[in-house]
Amino acid sequence: MSDLSTTVRFSIQADPGGWRWMTFDAQGRRRTGGLTASRALAAALVIRDICAAQAPQPISIGVDAKAA
Repeated sequence: MSDLSTTVRFSIQADPGGWRWMTFDAQGRRRTGGLTASRALAAALVIRDICAAQAPQPISIGVDAKAA
């Protein structure tokens, strides 16, 4: 995979309140993160963000529907 636009780096560290997790884009900017009660949940949230970065972006066709 050579496309850096979908590269995600991450960090999971023990914290007095639980486990702190963060994800970063290819330029080192923070994408998302938080504090969870378990390391397993932190890892799952990192995986979710990695998958979201790999997902194709939805195409907006500009259709606006209103209920009658």
